[in-house]
Amino acid sequence: MESISASTQENAAGTQEVSANSEEVLATMDEFGQHVGDLHDIANNLKHNTDRFEVEE
Repeated sequence: MESISASTQENAAGTQEVSANSEEVLATMDEFGQHVGDLHDIANNLKHNTDRFEVEE
């Protein structure tokens, strides 16, 4: 019976660790998404600024 209790406690601890890791991954992915959005805005701004120039031949 003690073995079953210990196994249950280990499973619960493992589940909590996986949950915490999942939350960390989700937070990292959210931050990554924000950075991608920032890069998109920077690229659009750069394109807008470079489109103002004309190349003479």
